[in-house]
Amino acid sequence: MPGSPDTAGLLQPTSIGGVLQLRNRICMAAMTRNRCIDGNKPTDIVAQHYGTRAKDGVGMIISEGIFISYDGSDFLHTPLLFLEEHARAWKKVTDEVHKAGGLMLFQPWHAGRLQNEEMSMLKENNYPVLAPSNIPASGDRYRLLEGHPGHSKNITEITNPEEIIDQYRNTASLAQTAGFDGVEVLAQGGYLLHTFLLKRSNQRTDKYGGSAENRCRFVLDVIDAIIEIWGAGKVGIKISPVDEYHDTASPYHEISQTYSYLISQLVARELGFITLSRRGYDTEPRPTGTELPPDYEPLQEFGDMIKFPGSKTSLIVNYEYSVEEAERLIRSDKIDLVQIGRPFISNPDLISRIRKGIPLAENDRGGDLLYGPYQHPDVGYNDWSAAE
Repeated sequence: MPGSPDTAGLLQPTSIGGVLQLRNRICMAAMTRNRCIDGNKPTDIVAQHYGTRAKDGVGMIISEGIFISYDGSDFLHTPLLFLEEHARAWKKVTDEVHKAGGLMLFQPWHAGRLQNEEMSMLKENNYPVLAPSNIPASGDRYRLLEGHPGHSKNITEITNPEEIIDQYRNTASLAQTAGFDGVEVLAQGGYLLHTFLLKRSNQRTDKYGGSAENRCRFVLDVIDAIIEIWGAGKVGIKISPVDEYHDTASPYHEISQTYSYLISQLVARELGFITLSRRGYDTEPRPTGTELPPDYEPLQEFGDMIKFPGSKTSLIVNYEYSVEEAERLIRSDKIDLVQIGRPFISNPDLISRIRKGIPLAENDRGGDLLYGPYQHPDVGYNDWSAAE
């Protein structure tokens, strides 16, 4: 692909797991947009959104997070994938991406303790807020509930983890029916898988709690279940070791021990890729007891554990990487790919702009374009112009 000499590395084709062939090294990151207005299923406007970015030539698209079961988060129009009807709806989206020569991966999402049992979907189906332990998360405001309460205080500790693993199996199988090309497991942001990894949210006394090895067990069991369906090369995971989002900030020594073990196990499984997010690395001040070493970056500690001679696991980085920084890291052989998120909202032609050296358009519409409210779901979603 021709391009500016300043972005020659980013625009080179590459492969993941020896099975996914990418046009370039730029991925569109998963972004919740709250636009699945047909019973939490995607419509034609969602297919248009992803299809437009595939037509422009993005290397790989990661879907927005898609819930694997009933959900009680503060978004009414986030998507689901646990029934055949959900898979049929997503097939229209992946068909549009494939028609443009693109790849689209499925991101399975379980919100864990970041829900409220009064939200309509949970209430109507009498479904509990599940978490590793009965430890509520602080913060948030549920705008759609009277009094704007926070996350649930009425948490049900998971008694049979295999039931949740089966939900991941089910959704991973349906993702094949839906035409996705692979899976990126979400294990950050304070959601279910992330909370199993952390001592502050996991105080179990069974084989899923206690030591770093035990706290990683649930995540690895989910990964193994999905690998059985997809094969290791088409499966990846998104982790954020120093995340402090949603009451997750943890002591550095715990982070180092837990993620060193987790990454070693993922690489040993020859996982297709690991997306390493650095969210939280620049938070100042961090909560007392969770401070990081000076000038700390997760890539410095964990990058060489993923990307090394002979490794079959690609290293993708995420969280506010500029085009210039990503290019530098690719040229210095520190990473394989980069995920870019919000710039894809206002730049449906992001790849073309990078190729031609055209500056990226900035969002000048404020924060409501992310999740709403909106008069029509196309607003802030499918109404951005390409560069002349």
